[in-house]
Amino acid sequence: MVVRFIPSCLSLSQQPRPSSYISKHISSRNCKRDIRTLCITRSPILPSSFGDAAGIRVFVVSDLHTEYAENMKWVEVLSTTRYKNDVLLVAGDVAETYKNFILTMSMLKDRFEHVFYVPGNHDLWCRHEREDYLHSLEKLNKLLEACRALGVEINPTVIEDLGIIPLFSWYHESFDKKEDITSFHIPSLEMVIYFLFS
Repeated sequence: MVVRFIPSCLSLSQQPRPSSYISKHISSRNCKRDIRTLCITRSPILPSSFGDAAGIRVFVVSDLHTEYAENMKWVEVLSTTRYKNDVLLVAGDVAETYKNFILTMSMLKDRFEHVFYVPGNHDLWCRHEREDYLHSLEKLNKLLEACRALGVEINPTVIEDLGIIPLFSWYHESFDKKEDITSFHIPSLEMVIYFLFS
C-alpha cells in the first residue's frame, strides 16, 4: 500500500475496495473527493509548541571521525550563530586522537549552547597517540576531563523540560554473531583498545 499526502486529505493508492467495505469503514461525509480513492478529510496539524521561536532544538550526530579532513571541514563550516540556543548530542567516534578530539569538541561547544558527549570505540583507540596511554580506560578519563574543562556535558542534565542521560556502554565480542571479514586487514582488538591486555 502506498500512502500519498495531499493537503487536508490522506489518500491511499491501492486496488479499489468494494463499496460495501467503504460504506462500512468510511463515512461519506468525511470524504470530499470520490469515495473510490479512499480520501479521508483530516483536521490540520497544529504547529509544535517547540517551534523555532520557543523552546530548544536537539540535534544528534555520531561518527564524525574528524581525522579525515573533509569531516573536520564539515564541523568548521557549521554556523557559529544559528545553533546558539540548541542542544547537540554527540554519540561517539569523534576522533581517534586526543588532539583532534579537543579541537572538534571545542568547535562544537562554540557553536551550540549545550553539547553532550558519550564515548565511542574509536575515541578510545590508542594506536595513533604520541602519548603512551597504559590502556583505553586511561584515555577515556583524559577525554572526560577535557569535556569537563570545555563545558561539554557527560552527566545527566535537565534543560528546560528535557532530561538528557548520557549512557556509557560498549559492545562485547560475544554480541558479534557474524563471520569475520578476511578480505582486508582489520587491526586486532588488543591493538586498538587496550583495557587489560597490556
